[in-house]
Amino acid sequence: MSTLLLSFAWAVPLSREQSISVFDRGIESGLLSTMDGKFGEDWASAEDFLAHYTEKPRRCVLSGDPLSLEFGESTLPCRVIVTWHPAYHSMTFIVTTPITGGPDLAIAVLQSLQGRVSSGALRGRYRDETHSSAKESVTAAFAELTAGSETEELHRKGWCVEVRGYDGHPPGRTVEADPRPFYGLATSDEGWRFVPRDVAREALGQQWGTRTFVAAYAMANSIVCLNSKGSEYTDHQRELALTLFGETEPYFEIDSPVGGLDHGMLFILERVLIRMALADQWLHRAQEELARSLSNPDGKKAANRKRRLLRGSLDDLLEMLNSVLPPEIDSLERRLVTTMGVERIIQQLDRQAEAMDDETRYSYESVVSARVTRLTVVTVILTVVTIILGVLQVLVSL
Repeated sequence: MSTLLLSFAWAVPLSREQSISVFDRGIESGLLSTMDGKFGEDWASAEDFLAHYTEKPRRCVLSGDPLSLEFGESTLPCRVIVTWHPAYHSMTFIVTTPITGGPDLAIAVLQSLQGRVSSGALRGRYRDETHSSAKESVTAAFAELTAGSETEELHRKGWCVEVRGYDGHPPGRTVEADPRPFYGLATSDEGWRFVPRDVAREALGQQWGTRTFVAAYAMANSIVCLNSKGSEYTDHQRELALTLFGETEPYFEIDSPVGGLDHGMLFILERVLIRMALADQWLHRAQEELARSLSNPDGKKAANRKRRLLRGSLDDLLEMLNSVLPPEIDSLERRLVTTMGVERIIQQLDRQAEAMDDETRYSYESVVSARVTRLTVVTVILTVVTIILGVLQVLVSL
């Protein structure tokens, strides 16, 4: 198997105030640095060509690449990309590493990044401290980065594995010949050799790709991409751009060590993880608000006001959950949305919204009922008083 480029991502909701604390402080302290050189140029080229943002993300890297993976006597270098997404009020934390040891090592790394501890050869390392899993090292890096900010933990995760070749051949044939290792990479299943081929192929689903040399498969938490872009394609695109436009398009010549950057798979993964993380946050807040209103019936007015604000923010969230990317990559995102269960989350949001609407309606009806009752009592009292006055007037006239 060719070189494996692995990108493992987490998404965390982050307010604008928190982002200032995390990113500005990180830059000032030297913990973070801006992307530069070819690495930064590749990112800029891919984003300018593929992504459409209302507000451009702020991307940084951990300075000095202090995170790594140790495998026996070998060291797998890692680069950490930390991004503030102002349009979504979220942050993504991405660990990238190239792996040349085949699918078994890549799957072990995936499991380590998910928290599987090791007393053997595979360890995580952050600065001068070794950890029993890569996730522990990531958590240490994230804690240092967000120190003093009340951010949520790294929970919503996913990964993109790019199998990189340079022969220009259709990669779908490789998957058809033996889908099992790609199934293993998509599911982080070390027992992929014992999965029936037809089961592995069915699980991978239909391939996506807008080029003959690209095939991508979306599963529950991952995208596996086979990219065999060769010189024939890059030479043709360069010549065509120079002839028609007088200058080349840098995107077509990207050869990045970051898995999923070419063809935008990593951007898709970021968007889906962000949307799911924000949905999780909203559901948590809504459940807390409902529980608070039930436990404190005397504070209904304030609770209703908070609930209306929270309910209003749901419309923005649902709009974002249903937003689309450019047609070239939107179809792949929709598949990832389906496999990662975004529709299920939207149903949860709808149910929670209905519960909030019912609670608001009940509170409103209770207020109206109480006011009607008070008006009825006042009306009865006034009627009785009127009758008594009438009787007294008659008695006085006698």
